[in-house]
Amino acid sequence: MKRSAVFNIFFWSAVSIAVIVTGVSLSMRGGRDLKVGLYGVDQVMHGKSPYDNISDVNRPLFRYAPGMTILQYPFMLKSKMAEFSPVEPLAFEGMLPSIFAWYLAELAAVALSGLILLRLIPSRTKEEGRRNLKISLLLAFPFLLYELANSQNKLIALFFLLTALLLFKEKRNFFSAVYFCLALTVYSPLLVFILYFIIKSRGRFIPSFVAGVFVIFFLVPSAVFGIGFNNYLLGEWFDRAIKPFSAASSYVNYLDMRVSNQSLPGAVGRLLAPGGTDDFRYLVSPELIHLIIRALSAVIVLFSCIAAWKNPKEASQGLLYPVFLMLALLLPQYCIYYTWGWTFVFYFAVLNYAGRAEAPEAGGKSLLMASSALFISTCLVFVPVFKSISLISWATLVLWALMIKILIRQAPRLKKAGAP
Repeated sequence: MKRSAVFNIFFWSAVSIAVIVTGVSLSMRGGRDLKVGLYGVDQVMHGKSPYDNISDVNRPLFRYAPGMTILQYPFMLKSKMAEFSPVEPLAFEGMLPSIFAWYLAELAAVALSGLILLRLIPSRTKEEGRRNLKISLLLAFPFLLYELANSQNKLIALFFLLTALLLFKEKRNFFSAVYFCLALTVYSPLLVFILYFIIKSRGRFIPSFVAGVFVIFFLVPSAVFGIGFNNYLLGEWFDRAIKPFSAASSYVNYLDMRVSNQSLPGAVGRLLAPGGTDDFRYLVSPELIHLIIRALSAVIVLFSCIAAWKNPKEASQGLLYPVFLMLALLLPQYCIYYTWGWTFVFYFAVLNYAGRAEAPEAGGKSLLMASSALFISTCLVFVPVFKSISLISWATLVLWALMIKILIRQAPRLKKAGAP
C-alpha cells in the first residue's frame, strides 16, 4: 500500500473519530459559548440591549456587533431562555437542536475554509496542497476540537475572512468587503486586516469597505431592527465592548485578564503585574505597563505593514495571511487560547513555502522549527504553568518575527520569481 494511501486512511479515521467524540462532548458541555450568542438574540428579540449583564455590569457577556444576532437567530430553533438565576445567569431550555445545528455550521466552515486555502495559497501540485492541508488540520486539532466542543464562533469568522481574501485576490472588492465586514461582526479584532487590504490595493479597497460597512452594519440591521434601535445597539456595542480597551489610558482599565487570555496584553501584563484579577502586584506602574503594551503592539503592526508593502501582488507566497491573522490573535485585550484553532492556516502557509524550490533552505527550516514550537505550545496549554506564562503567545510572536524577517529580506527575490 502506498504511503499516501496509509496517510489518507489515518487522516479520515482521525477526523471521523474526532467529529463523533466532539459531538458527544457537545451534549455534555451544553453549548457553553453558544449561549452567549443566543442570549444576545433573545435580548434583541425583546427590544433590550444584549450588552447588559445583570451578574456583572462591568463585563458584557455579548461583545459582538449587533448584526451577530441576525447571524445566530436561525440557530435559536427550540432554545428558550429560562428565568434569570445568579447561579446560572445564562440558563436555556431545549438547546440540543441549536447546539448540533451550530456544530454542523462550524464543521462546514472548517471544510470550506480548507477548500478556500487551496485556492488562496496554491501549492506546486494539487496533491501536495491537499497533503499539506491535511497535515495542517491534524496539527491544529488540539484547539480546533476545543473550539468546536465549546460551540465558539471564531471558525465562522475565519471562514468569512478567508472568503474575503479570496474575493480580494480575484479583484471583486465589493463582495470582499461585505464578507470582511461579516468577519468583523463575529470577531472585531480582524479589523487589523484593513491595513492589508489598503496596502495591497494601494487604497482602492477603501470605497468598497465603506460600502460594506454601510450594508452589514447599518442597512441590513436597520431593515431588521429599525433604524433607531440599530443605532442604539451600535452605540451600546461601542461603549460597552470596544471603547473600554481601545480608548483605555492605563492597564487598570482593561476588563479581562484571566489566565485563559493568551493575547499579548495578557502575556505582558502577567509578567509585569502578577497575581489575580482583583489583587495585581504591580512591578511597575499600570500606566507604564499600558505604554509598553501599546508600543509593542505598534511595532508589530508597523513591521507587518512594511512586509505587506515590500511584497507586491502575490510575491509573499501566502505568508502575509498568517502574519495578519497573528495580529488578530496577539493584539486584542482578550483572546482565549482555543482561538488558536486558526493555526491550520499558519501551518499550511509554512508547509507550502518550505516546499518551494525557490524558497531559501534556511528560511524554510526556521519556519518549520518555529511552527513545531508553536504546535508544542498548543499541546502544553493545558498545563497551568505554561498557560500562566502565555507560552502560546510568545511562540506565536517568534513565528511572526521569522515570517517578517523572510518577507522583508526576500521581497526582491520573491518578486523576481513571480511566485503565486
